[in-house]
Amino acid sequence: MKRLTLFFVALFFCDALLAQLPDFNTYMISGPTSVSFKANKPRNKAKAKTEVPPWIIPGGWKSYLFVDGSDTYIWSSRTPLTVNRTINFKKEGVGPYNVSKSYIHSSYYDSARLIDNWKRTYHAIYSAALIDHPAEGLVSLGFLHGENKNLVSGNIKDPKAKRYPNTIQSNAPINPADHNSWSGGSPYQEGWNAYNGIISAAWEPNNKITNWGQQFFEHELGPIVWPATGYITKQGVKCTSGLRHPSSIVFNGYVYVFYVEGGAFGNNIPDEEGCSEGIKVARAPVSEALNPYSFQVYYKGRDGLESWKRSLPEGFTKESMLNYVAVKGAKATDIMNDYKKVLQEIRFSVAKVRNTNYFIGVEEYIDIADRNKVKVGLRFSSDLVHWSDCVFTVATSNSWDNMHINYPIFLSKDGWSNTEIDIDDFYITGTDAGVKNSVNKIHFQGSGTGALPFASAVRMQTLSEQNVVFPNPTKGIFKLAYVVDTISSVEINMYNLLGQQLQTVHGEKMPGKYFEEFDLSGYPEGVYLVAVKVGKRYRVYKVVKG
Repeated sequence: MKRLTLFFVALFFCDALLAQLPDFNTYMISGPTSVSFKANKPRNKAKAKTEVPPWIIPGGWKSYLFVDGSDTYIWSSRTPLTVNRTINFKKEGVGPYNVSKSYIHSSYYDSARLIDNWKRTYHAIYSAALIDHPAEGLVSLGFLHGENKNLVSGNIKDPKAKRYPNTIQSNAPINPADHNSWSGGSPYQEGWNAYNGIISAAWEPNNKITNWGQQFFEHELGPIVWPATGYITKQGVKCTSGLRHPSSIVFNGYVYVFYVEGGAFGNNIPDEEGCSEGIKVARAPVSEALNPYSFQVYYKGRDGLESWKRSLPEGFTKESMLNYVAVKGAKATDIMNDYKKVLQEIRFSVAKVRNTNYFIGVEEYIDIADRNKVKVGLRFSSDLVHWSDCVFTVATSNSWDNMHINYPIFLSKDGWSNTEIDIDDFYITGTDAGVKNSVNKIHFQGSGTGALPFASAVRMQTLSEQNVVFPNPTKGIFKLAYVVDTISSVEINMYNLLGQQLQTVHGEKMPGKYFEEFDLSGYPEGVYLVAVKVGKRYRVYKVVKG
């Protein structure tokens, strides 16, 4: 009787928290369609091209951040990216205004000066947040993907070709005979053996004096997160490719930044818990977000305890960065629960679903387990940290070059926001490979019917019942998949809708992924419920026999 009472308490608990999430299989999904950009002046044509989908800083007009393959420019227009035509910035916009620039492109670049090492060869704003800072007022806060790598501009066989050696891996020089040692060439190839990605931040007041933030982001914080592995060992061995591709969102008094951590590079160093590759998240209170030391990374230890730890090493400054390249940052947990050599994440972006208590995330990743196909998928969360499994695959391509939604982000139906959408009408925008004068988008329109249950206050490991109970519907035998994070007592009970207990599994489990088999062959067709208790966590799943 105690067990039955426990079941109904758990069932009532879940029912009381049910919200409705969309079943994207019921949606009208169109695309990809394109919007292109035109700038009449020859010197501005290259600045009307972008490598990643333009992030929007809202204001009187929409200010679009264009990444030209190294630096960032703002174009502003009344025209939303939801149109399917060419936007002529001369006729319906203003700009461009340069807002970020790599060190090698700066007027003060000197090959002998080891400065600005977080932005040496690439320094571009991939996302931005408009925040109301208690001291500075309205501020445009940009989050930048930076690179410090061996770069060759032009034909490497040409003695006049410009060579920019990295300053982090001094023992990895440019070798003309080994393209893995340098980035460049035609077609362009990334030389990962001497590549170091860095996430930094910069800001500018957003007011009338600064033309509403449309000028150079001169207030640079430098790096705000640091690789858990460090960049190199004390002996100079490469540890990681670094940190890449930030996206951001402001919620509940915090600025959250999602980024890719490269993890252990090849077989150079052991793959270590808390230092692995994947999607990581950092956050800072809005009131302190202009202080680089306020950013903390999320970490879940082996004991299951969750915490936020300051990422930057003690004593670190952007000016002294090269003194810390062999110092480890704080351990950080991959919030996607990916497995090495199964998936390789490229980017993850998030939006709040308007008038709900949940978030939606879009990720691009290489599915190593599926012949290295490039995929774009959707996930859900109630707290920005614990995410469901991928519930819907938006796009699949055999290669990066053929994927038209690279570096995906969200766009609201009115074209004003990347971080707040209506779930029944929104876009995902992305780019073709390379730096192009166009952006592609996929339009999602819901009918208001078809939904999946979601216990919004319960930390999720998975959302789609097909990913937990399979096959479902079943003709008799089905399996339940579940994850144990720490040593825990596990109790699984199957009930009919009268509350009668039909089958049970219980015992203590070590951390890992488990499968339990159940048999409904001797029971009539209909709906059954499986109540799962792992430690103190409850979940109830519906199984259909038919």
